Amino acid sequence: MPDHCHMLVRIRPSTAPSEIMQKVKSNSSSWINNNNFLTTRFNWQNGGGIFSVSYRNVPKLVEYIEKQKEHHNRSTFKREYLKLLKHYGVEYEEKYLLEFFT
Repeated sequence: MPDHCHMLVRIRPSTAPSEIMQKVKSNSSSWINNNNFLTTRFNWQNGGGIFSVSYRNVPKLVEYIEKQKEHHNRSTFKREYLKLLKHYGVEYEEKYLLEFFT
């Protein structure tokens, strides 16, 4: 998707989710910039979201990720993200979301 990506990763309980995001963002932006895939320098936006899923639901999540282009023709990333926050009872401050979605 042009404005976000979904990833399914399995991490050890001792690994902080923020550490995973830092490594993914750092390594991928370096790779994109070092290979000159864009005419301008690539940077990820600040922030992001990490949600856990039970092993039982992995096949359903894989299917969702595979069909995300189709899904996002019906729903924006912002709408999807806010729905997830609400579904999981995650409290958030609107001022941070405004930065995240601009």
